[in-house]
Amino acid sequence: MTTKLYHLQSAAHPLVDNRVLSGERTLTEDDLRPYLTPLGRSVDLAPVDDCIDEIRNADNIDPQDSDIDAELAPTLHRTLDLTRYEAADAGLWHYLCLVRFPEFVHYRWDHVFDPDSPGNMEEKFLKGGSDIYSNALHRLWWAAELTYEDGASGDPVDRDYERTRRVLGFQELANDILDHDFARYKPVTHACADLLCHEALDALKDDDVYADPPSNSHIVSRTTTLLREELTVRRVEAMDNDDIVATVEDLRDYVMRGEDER
Repeated sequence: MTTKLYHLQSAAHPLVDNRVLSGERTLTEDDLRPYLTPLGRSVDLAPVDDCIDEIRNADNIDPQDSDIDAELAPTLHRTLDLTRYEAADAGLWHYLCLVRFPEFVHYRWDHVFDPDSPGNMEEKFLKGGSDIYSNALHRLWWAAELTYEDGASGDPVDRDYERTRRVLGFQELANDILDHDFARYKPVTHACADLLCHEALDALKDDDVYADPPSNSHIVSRTTTLLREELTVRRVEAMDNDDIVATVEDLRDYVMRGEDER
């Protein structure tokens, strides 16, 4: 069964009160009908429903766990085969979060709800557009969009999402990549994902290359901060892949040597 996709107009946002944000009340398509603009597309979202059910029934994944993101993002991206222009429509994601998948949003993010300061939970439903970090589903789609590799056939079913899973399985890495503007340039995102993931950092530590390296989270946080600063004085589009990889490696090694603390 297919689902018609809609853009939810911002005039509907006042309806998203604390009862909605807490999960006490759910807004239906009928409730929001005056604020819905058809996008002229229908999509079978059953694969996303099935993936969410599998996540919720998995013994090794807890509610609010970042592993939820790593498991769901590939299916969400493959199923919602959007152009970047289409994915930039914040109202689409507001509709999906509020009407189609509100239970998932609560399952993943209920722990951030504070009735006295509801902004953190509100952004999980109502952020999006140019902000690829906050909306519960939009962030997963963009994380996959920026990290997947096409298969030989070019068909969405053959895409490789291993890098996506590595990034989203490491919350600090996902946050620090998606929260920076450089994330929109795929070669930089790939370099960060490959060089700053747990596997890469743990391998360096196992080789005893560095005397007393900091935690992986610190390495990621400082390296991406230094990278952002580096890219304010360099034009990333003029850098080739080897240059990008070398830059991330140099900054990572600088942090692992502890020189950024001096």
